Amino acid sequence: MGRGAVSLPGYDRPARPAAFRVLGPLTLTSGADALVLPPSKVTSLLAALLLHPDEVVSVGALQQAIWGDERPASAKAALQTCALRLRQLFSRHGITGSVIKTVPGGYRITATAETVDLMRFRDLIGRSRDEPDPETELATLEEALALWSDPMLANVPSEALHRDVVPRISEERVRVIERVCDLKIGLGRDRSVLVYLWTATRAYPANERFSAQLVSVLYRTGRQADALAELRRVREHLGNELGVAPGPALRALELTILRGEPPTLAGPVARPATAPTQHPVAPGFIGREALVRTIADRLRAGCPIVALSGPPGVGKTALARHVGQFVADGFPGGQLRVEMGSVTGSASPLEHAERQLLAALGRGAGARGGRRLLLVDDVVDARQARDLPALLAPGDTLLLTSRQSLSGLVARLGGWLHRVEPLDPADSLQMLGAALGPEQVDADPQSAAEIAVLCEHLPLALRIAATRILLRTRMSLAEAVEWLRADPLGRLSLPGEPEMSLGYRFDELLSRTGEALATAFVRLAVAAPAPITVDRAAELLDVEPATARDLLDGLVDHSLVEEAADHYWIRGLLRRHARAAADRSAPPGPPPHPYRAKGSL
Repeated sequence: MGRGAVSLPGYDRPARPAAFRVLGPLTLTSGADALVLPPSKVTSLLAALLLHPDEVVSVGALQQAIWGDERPASAKAALQTCALRLRQLFSRHGITGSVIKTVPGGYRITATAETVDLMRFRDLIGRSRDEPDPETELATLEEALALWSDPMLANVPSEALHRDVVPRISEERVRVIERVCDLKIGLGRDRSVLVYLWTATRAYPANERFSAQLVSVLYRTGRQADALAELRRVREHLGNELGVAPGPALRALELTILRGEPPTLAGPVARPATAPTQHPVAPGFIGREALVRTIADRLRAGCPIVALSGPPGVGKTALARHVGQFVADGFPGGQLRVEMGSVTGSASPLEHAERQLLAALGRGAGARGGRRLLLVDDVVDARQARDLPALLAPGDTLLLTSRQSLSGLVARLGGWLHRVEPLDPADSLQMLGAALGPEQVDADPQSAAEIAVLCEHLPLALRIAATRILLRTRMSLAEAVEWLRADPLGRLSLPGEPEMSLGYRFDELLSRTGEALATAFVRLAVAAPAPITVDRAAELLDVEPATARDLLDGLVDHSLVEEAADHYWIRGLLRRHARAAADRSAPPGPPPHPYRAKGSL
């Protein structure tokens, strides 16, 4: 198949495009029709999805956006009803196709920069950052600002969105206005920038940077009285509304004007540096430098397939995406990402992958010529993976993540596979420090190390634990150790967020293994000590040693059991989960054997 030649039967005629406006009243546009939606729960649902375009929004977040803290007892069913009504609304306006998608843990709206103004706004901002010419950068930013109209989401009756999300997005607009004013001043357009500054100082009266820019421009253009009047207005507003005095920049400007000193001449303004966040709540990629370089070297060297496997929560997806960014310069044709874990319905895995590729190509991904990297995440099994190479053009590379080893695929087609292990203890402490703050970890490194051990150094478990500890501000790290030790699996779960639950991930893993392997795993985890030998497994499962070895190898392939030179073993958290699963499903009599009679598998 040639590059970009992905085609599907029945997909020659695309669905009627829809455009959504959130940088003003929520508006739906289809063709020549534009509809300002009336305030309703359906409108709040649509707004919550559009404010996180092309991202999975959890069920809990959507319920919060629609009902706030007063959720009805049947909130889950009511949310499904809202989603149904939203799809019916789209259908009435001729919008077909899977615009609203149900995915594990929540919903996602299919969106691009051409269909959602918020994505267009951010796309323009991103382009402006790479623009060396100030004139072109200014024109791009003014195009972005033209997408806004006040008030934002005036017809959306969601207190949660207006309280928690709208201010954050409005802050993106403020930063753009500040940069536009910097550029205009730097280009010597004092009189032109006054229009922006008068509007900005009235819309954001507590923003001292806008006030300082306005006062400086007024003084530089010979309007000393207006500059002093603006300073008085700012001082009164800050004192009356906030109880604070003007900052040093405004005070210095006032002294300059009162002394009659020459105004500061305008000059080129460099793009302000973004200060890094010291303690992000959701820490970024940490550690594994040597592994990242190894994978990157193989991808750059033309390895056709690289497969990363491992248990849930070990960080396969984060590793693959980080490597993708690391090697971006080696793939001039761009990168395409496909999520295979969400394959549903009658579509084959290949059709599912092709549809996602078509959507990515429609957004411009991989539009440049040259070698491409296809990142395929969460491949469920070898059946899903076997047809994926058909999507590649000569020179393209597959980077796969899976809970299975996919060894057969690599053996048949060539490539390299690696089983991703949990973090090193030092990297685990660094991840906890990034989430909790290094001062808290440095104050009690022993307790932090114990938390990492209880999380078994799994990145997902570490992030969940850190998030839950952050919510308990009065709990010390030593107390957090005892709190986590009392119920590790129960505590390593965020309420209302299935994807951020270790137990949910383990249940999903067991469901993919098949009944025979799952039953064998539960019996071994409940009854077998560590380590597990082939003979001991044969005894517990009531099968021949050869069959026991086959079962153990299958469990290793599914990341349920770890293999050493002469024995096998099961991780502690997985063992706990198996015991809980056995307790939930234990029948009145003795547990059934996966294989009743001895013999070959």
